[in-house]
Amino acid sequence: MRPATWLALVVGVALLAGSIGLGVREQSDRRHATDQALASKVLDEAGQLEAYFARARSINLITAHNPVFRDFYSAPGERVAKVRAHGRAIRGSENALAYLEQLYPTSIGEACFIDRTGPENARFVYGKRAKFGDLSKDESANPFFAPTFALRAGQVYQAKPYVSPDTHEWVISNSTPLPGTGYPAPAIVHFEITLASFQRTAATIAKQDEVVIVDAKTGKVIVDSRVSVHGHAPLGRPGDRRFAKLVDQTRAAGTMTIGGRRGAFRRLQQTSHNANDWYVVAVEPHRTGTFLEGAGWAPLGMALGALALLLLSAITFRSSRRALCEQEQLEDAEARRRAAESDYHETQREFTEIMQITRDEDEAYRLLSRHLQRSLEGSEVLVLNRNNSHDRLEPMTEVADDSPLAERLKGAEPGSCLAIRLGKTHERSADVEPLLICELCGETGGNSTCVPSLVGGEVIGSVLVQHPAPLGAPSKRRVEESMTQASPVLANLRNLALSQTRALTDGLTGLPNRRSIDDTLKRMAAHAGRTVTPLGVVLLDLDHFKQVNDLFGHEKGDEVLAAVGVAITSNLRASDFAGRFGGEEFILVLPDTDRDGAVTLAENMREAIAGLEVAGVSRRITASLGVAALPEDAPEPTLLLRAADRALYLAKSRGRNRTETLASQEPDPSALTSA
Repeated sequence: MRPATWLALVVGVALLAGSIGLGVREQSDRRHATDQALASKVLDEAGQLEAYFARARSINLITAHNPVFRDFYSAPGERVAKVRAHGRAIRGSENALAYLEQLYPTSIGEACFIDRTGPENARFVYGKRAKFGDLSKDESANPFFAPTFALRAGQVYQAKPYVSPDTHEWVISNSTPLPGTGYPAPAIVHFEITLASFQRTAATIAKQDEVVIVDAKTGKVIVDSRVSVHGHAPLGRPGDRRFAKLVDQTRAAGTMTIGGRRGAFRRLQQTSHNANDWYVVAVEPHRTGTFLEGAGWAPLGMALGALALLLLSAITFRSSRRALCEQEQLEDAEARRRAAESDYHETQREFTEIMQITRDEDEAYRLLSRHLQRSLEGSEVLVLNRNNSHDRLEPMTEVADDSPLAERLKGAEPGSCLAIRLGKTHERSADVEPLLICELCGETGGNSTCVPSLVGGEVIGSVLVQHPAPLGAPSKRRVEESMTQASPVLANLRNLALSQTRALTDGLTGLPNRRSIDDTLKRMAAHAGRTVTPLGVVLLDLDHFKQVNDLFGHEKGDEVLAAVGVAITSNLRASDFAGRFGGEEFILVLPDTDRDGAVTLAENMREAIAGLEVAGVSRRITASLGVAALPEDAPEPTLLLRAADRALYLAKSRGRNRTETLASQEPDPSALTSA
């Protein structure tokens, strides 16, 4: 055999060996790319599940803090009679449960208020209130009951999946003891999330692959993206034993071959009182091919001449080098994408966790603004909120005095914000003239993105982000997802604040009520004692108010009370406190004010009331006032009120429409104590 033939043979063999090596490399690269794609889906699903458990705990705790649940137990009467009567506390409890369902309209099957003895006080199932006769008599056999009542206030029990006796669907429950009622609590607040909603999320993420949720203790399938969850039907695939080896798996995340197919897995982070220990697994749809199927090369060069073999070798080498460079570029891009995605999920998870523990609306608004400003460098963030009357749009974060928005926000209506009017994100670019210009940000110049705050289909506000350059898709996604995560928390904090304000306010005059008066007087008296400063109190009673009601009707009487409330508020100093003590009697608490100063203010108040005119009331409106002060007239708050009441009696007995103190009669201190 001639040397050229040997050369052709050697080159052919070398080319064949190179082709085999390239095939192995390509098959390995494909497997690596497949593993990365599966791991990305597992990370996405695991992140959503962990976010669900955290969000459900937060929503459960916020709902349980609603005072209506405690009011039910503080109201007089037996539990059954109060439930049957369907009074204000039960109606308020039902409204709180109904609102809880609205936060997850396609996921929450039912929400309940359950007594420690077992029966339900209230229940909502898919938006429908359960009548008294339909309420469960005993929930104690359910898997969530005993573990929840063993918890302390502020803890949430998340049960393993079970079939709900009310909705007949597979669910996971979230239950927490009623706070502020002792231990063990008299009741729990409970709601159920359907596993069907988990299956829908898994199916969306899976696309052409398969995403499953697996019990880490047994290896059984809980949710399969390809199998819908229906009623009492077994979960997942009961005979599926593909994931048994995950039970002994020591790694929290990784890849493996599952049933001849490549798969990636991740174990969810464990949290206190969560009975569910799950893996999320993603499996490719096709079996892993053999080498010949994956490589696709055949020994071709043996029949060709030396020149053809060398040429083919050169072409193959060049192609492989190009492919290798392209693959490295793709891998670098994928690594950067995964790093950015991981950073995104980490910062969003941190934001969600901290948002769920905010104590009030101001703290939540500041947190949302700071989170977006930190994530979107160079941006300015303004959070806007519809007021309780839904007729004004108010800034909830600071607006610079020289900002063009400062003037436009004065008296702005919600409809002036296009994002609120449209109910979706509104973007503005400095280079593109919009079809419809927003009344708020349309003339400010620059680039802006405004995202509405949606809760249960209702727009409660928006967040306006002004940024130096147009936002890319990841940044826009961050703004929208941050608002989605913050909106339920903001709505709950707003409702809680509104409930607390209403509980401490007189509905007719808008002044603080008796409960608020007692708390404020104790606090101001304690401060006066610590700082050794005087504290004045004025009791004000309208003269012959019963005659106003008798002559002109109770509606006019209410108008008179409201007008007096306005007069009192208008004539108070910024540090003073005023409240409606009851009926036609009002109280003024005046810090750092001695008896003489309190008399001066009381006289001004008396003259202001005497000058009131109410349409339809021809009778002159006057008031009698009694003044007392610490420590001149009494040593402590209770005796101070008695002293002011005695002074008020003096004003009434000496002709009304006047201000009196006890100084004129110099009462015996023992008489005040025994009164």
